[in-house]
Amino acid sequence: MRVFEEPYLDVNTVAEWLDVEYSTANRPIGQLEELTGKKRNRFYRASEVFEIINKPIDQL
Repeated sequence: MRVFEEPYLDVNTVAEWLDVEYSTANRPIGQLEELTGKKRNRFYRASEVFEIINKPIDQL
């Protein structure tokens, strides 16, 4: 999935990637870490991607 290429995203980005409506894209994005603390214009981060990238190769 493109989340490895762009680990920071918002709901509009997910909706575009999946070719779905905003409300549909908003459901799975709850699995990601919300960064802004706002109710609107929120950005999310795929924390698991960063965890994998930052692990030493012998721990993968």
